[in-house]
Amino acid sequence: MRTPKSRRILTRTRMRRRITKKTGNKQQKGKNPQADADSKPDNPESTDEKDLEKEFATWQTTEGFDATAIEKSLSPMEKYGLRFREDINPFYSVFFINEERRKMEAMEGGEEIDIEELESQKAMEERQAMEDGDLLATGIQPEDLVRQRNLYRREKARLISEKKRRKLTGENWVERIDGLTQKPFWYNEETGEAIWDIPTVVVELRAHDLARKEGWNKLPTKPLVRVMEYLVPFPDRQNCSIVSHHWRSCATDIKFVRHVYPVEMGALAREPSRMEYNHYVTMSDALAVALPGDTIELSDGHYWVNDGLIIDKPVKLVGDENNPANVVIEMSGSVLWSGKSGWIEGITFRRPKISSAVIQPFAMLEVNGVGKIDMTQVVFDNDFSAAPTVILSGSGNKGTWDGVIVRNSSSTGMKMTGEVHLEMINSIIKGHRKDGVELSEKASIKLSNCTVEKNKGYGLRFATGCKGVLLKSHFDSNDSGVIQKESHVNITSSSNTATVSSLPEKQIPGFRVTMKNVDGDVPEGSVDSQPEAMTLTSQVEEAPSLPDPTPS
Repeated sequence: MRTPKSRRILTRTRMRRRITKKTGNKQQKGKNPQADADSKPDNPESTDEKDLEKEFATWQTTEGFDATAIEKSLSPMEKYGLRFREDINPFYSVFFINEERRKMEAMEGGEEIDIEELESQKAMEERQAMEDGDLLATGIQPEDLVRQRNLYRREKARLISEKKRRKLTGENWVERIDGLTQKPFWYNEETGEAIWDIPTVVVELRAHDLARKEGWNKLPTKPLVRVMEYLVPFPDRQNCSIVSHHWRSCATDIKFVRHVYPVEMGALAREPSRMEYNHYVTMSDALAVALPGDTIELSDGHYWVNDGLIIDKPVKLVGDENNPANVVIEMSGSVLWSGKSGWIEGITFRRPKISSAVIQPFAMLEVNGVGKIDMTQVVFDNDFSAAPTVILSGSGNKGTWDGVIVRNSSSTGMKMTGEVHLEMINSIIKGHRKDGVELSEKASIKLSNCTVEKNKGYGLRFATGCKGVLLKSHFDSNDSGVIQKESHVNITSSSNTATVSSLPEKQIPGFRVTMKNVDGDVPEGSVDSQPEAMTLTSQVEEAPSLPDPTPS
């Protein structure tokens, strides 16, 4: 009788013989096609089987049924393949697997099955499921199917609503104590979630309870912000901000800020459907929908304005307050500001490089009428423009400018006309082809810790009836002189300095003048050439010592 091992060996040997014989037949058929066609049997597979049986019987008669003898008759490659299938990666035929399975079933069949125990366990599981609401069971009669279906749907809806109620009321969260750290934590009995922080729903519910006790001053943030959405930013929302610190934080919530995408974020190619709430492609789009008092925030990058900007409402333009060079508006026109108030912070306005070869006849900023604007850390660069960089006209206070740079114009740096007033602190006016600041028609200006330098004309030019206050400011390298004034000009100056290429003929009240040579260096001892004029720092209401229109 053949052993399983010998059967596997004989099977593999037979397969090898069959493959070898088929390969040989194919080679012979290729040599004599005519003979192959004449000798082609009706059933090639049955013929191969018969030939293999005859060959196997002859081989079996020669070698016998001994597994050792069969292994000795195998070639080295066949022995390696046999060892690989027996030891390294054993091969199990379907017949062997079925045989083992029947044996296991026969062995397990000897165990006794406790039917009553199984039924008891199933009944307990069903009762537990019904108590948890996961299973509804009843004896349904055919005539009661509709009613039972409605009862099932009603009960299912009740369970769902109950689950939602526990979620909304925070009843699914319980506070427990951690056994290791003895610190409290929150555990969700439905989802199994555990967190250290107080759940959001619990925080909101506590805030709601506090608001019911304390009143409107303790109204939760979310509903209060929702209410303020219906208010105009100025003056309604601004008035709300003075109620308390909580109301102020809600009135200035980030939700009310309008954002404009820079060119680097694909603003020009962005689809409207992919825009986030209160986000816009251009500054014109944001200004068109902005309400009085709105804040428009600009991210780091470049913004292109081809036709200028018209701002006739009080708004805030906010960029990078630490470095205005990070937020650049490429202006092809002017910013026309007529709003009664406003704010600009951390922005650079300049002419586009691609159009710098064309001299443009636009001012960078025009504040007219009763317009007023306060600003800090702002740069106005009007290079390659034939108009002044800033034009202030109309009447009233035009604002307070802190850390503002006005530079590079082919005309006057700043032109002030009419009964307007401007205060500049820690600001710079430089690099203009004409005067740094020109005042006319009763305009007035106050400079504190400012620098007026490298202008081709005068640092300041005052027409008749104008006023000026100069405190701790510095004037340097203004080609025509420090100040040019006409009659009836009221100038108050104190603790100012000036660096000139030649000493003036008359003293400049409130200035300490230093002369520099042709190379731009300050020679030693030059301040002693006119000690009375250099050290005078007292305030004077009018300087009659400056002849008209002799330049200083």
